[in-house]
Order: sequence, then C-alpha cells, then structure tokens
Amino acid sequence: MQNSELLNESINVYMSALKNLEKLISQPTSEYGASFEQWLIMAAVADSDEPLTMTKIAKDRGVTKGAVARQLKPLFDCGYLKHMPDEKDHRRVLLVLTSEGKAVEKQMTMKVQQRFHKWLDIFGVEEGKSFLKTLKRFQNLIVQPELNKKNIEPNQDL
Repeated sequence: MQNSELLNESINVYMSALKNLEKLISQPTSEYGASFEQWLIMAAVADSDEPLTMTKIAKDRGVTKGAVARQLKPLFDCGYLKHMPDEKDHRRVLLVLTSEGKAVEKQMTMKVQQRFHKWLDIFGVEEGKSFLKTLKRFQNLIVQPELNKKNIEPNQDL
C-alpha cells in the first residue's frame, strides 16, 4: 500500500470511527445528563479514600482547573455533586457526591462496564490488548511529543 492510499484509509477510519468514538463512549452516561468525562470525575470522587478538590482532579487528569470547572457545573446543576468546605482548611472546597449522585454513578459505572464487556466479546480480549498497545504507542510516539512542543506555529506541519 502506498502512502497516499494509507492516508486516504486513515482519513476514512477517522471520519467513520474515531470521530464518533466519544459519542459512542458517552452513550451509557448520556441518559443521566452526563458525559463520559463527567462520569470519570464522579467515579474518581466515589472511589477516593479522601474527598477530592477541583485542583486534585485537574492535576490527576492533566488539565486546567477551568476545564474541570466546566465539567463540574452540569454535575452540580443535576444535583449529583455538591461543594463542602474543608473543616481543616476553610480555603479548600471539597467535592462530594450527593446520595443521588452516588446512585447515578453506580448505575453509570455498571452501564459503562457492560458496554466495555460487550465490545470485548465482539472484538476479543487479545485483539483489545493489541489495539490498546498500538494506541498507547501512538500516544507516546506521536501525540504527546507534538502536544509538548512549545512553539507550534499555526499551519505548521505535525
């Protein structure tokens, strides 16, 4: 296969599969008014041994506090999360799941796991491991180095 054919096939896969992957991954959580990323935050709060802060979530996910704040707002609006002042340090605000948030997080977790297991049944565990290994390699060799470049000029080739 020549490089131009590989490029065309890559574009076709992007347009038909990768571009829609986020939508597909978010289906189990969307019925609760949450995205996959919002579920990840709820799951992190539920699984943590100590209450989390927005700063801790941002650091763990490698994003800004503003990005986390945008993800949190709908969760507060839905009544899934609430703020709680830290009794030891009143400057810190802790994130806590409400009783409804705990129940919804458990339901979303179950649906995400069911979806994943269904995919593995179709795709196969070994093929899944191989695919994940390839994606990690792509992340480490291509994506992360490009994102880490300090001075990427507009329209500069990646």
